[in-house]
Order: sequence, then C-alpha cells, then structure tokens
Amino acid sequence: MGLLGAPMRLSAQGCSQCKDNASAMPASAQAGYRQAIVLLMMAGVGLFVGTLVILRRNR
Repeated sequence: MGLLGAPMRLSAQGCSQCKDNASAMPASAQAGYRQAIVLLMMAGVGLFVGTLVILRRNR
C-alpha cells in the first residue's frame, strides 16, 4: 500500500526526443503538426462536451 501512495519519478526523455525531432523538421511540417494538434484537441473537446450534453438531456 505504501508503494501505491508514493510519488513515482517520471522521465521526460520521450518529450525531449519529440522536441528535438520536431525542431529538425522543415517549417511546413512543423506547421502541419501544429494544425494537427489543434484539430485533435478540438475533436477531444467536442466529444467531451457532446457527452455532457447527452448526459444532461437524459437526466
């Protein structure tokens, strides 16, 4: 039980590798990634809000 409550050390190596790879890409590819991130974020928010609306109507 003590191990479950203890904070674990997180490694950010994956994030730094992704940043290095993204900075080595051409500007057009970087812009495409930025647009894709926004699109995926909007899809996630839309699903969340849609679920809340459906749950609110069925209540």
